[in-house]
Amino acid sequence: MKFSTLTVAAALALAGSVAQAASYNLGDITATGASQNSASFANGANFTDSWNFSLTGANDVAALISANFARPEFAFSNFQAFVSGGNLPGQVALNLTSGNSFQILEGSGPTIAGNYTITVSGISNRNNSFYTFNVDVSPVPEPSSYALLMVGLGVVGFMARRSRKV
Repeated sequence: MKFSTLTVAAALALAGSVAQAASYNLGDITATGASQNSASFANGANFTDSWNFSLTGANDVAALISANFARPEFAFSNFQAFVSGGNLPGQVALNLTSGNSFQILEGSGPTIAGNYTITVSGISNRNNSFYTFNVDVSPVPEPSSYALLMVGLGVVGFMARRSRKV
């Protein structure tokens, strides 16, 4: 009888700290960016999610991972995210900002074509908590685009100067 009581107690203790891991494969998000909610988590669940995507060219990328909730207590403990891949020198942490009813992990910067992973982890502090994953992608203009802009500005300046002389 004593053995079964200990077994049940151990099973309950392990059930309270269930670990969850999900892998989201978003494909090539160069043209569209990405926006999606995570799975929902039970109270006390540890989670580590991997968001995988690729980019086909040089881009400015901004990542925003947010958790909003109605009561002034955090939805997640140890809420953190790291991005890796492409031209990054290892894992780069996203910055955490917290308020009365939100937690935001954010970061931005230039990237090259390649495969990237953003790993989000934490501990859920309530049932049915989730976060929203957003990545915005803006293409970086090619050098030829800048050259064309400069030629166009030169022609406009030449025409303006010429019209003043006449």
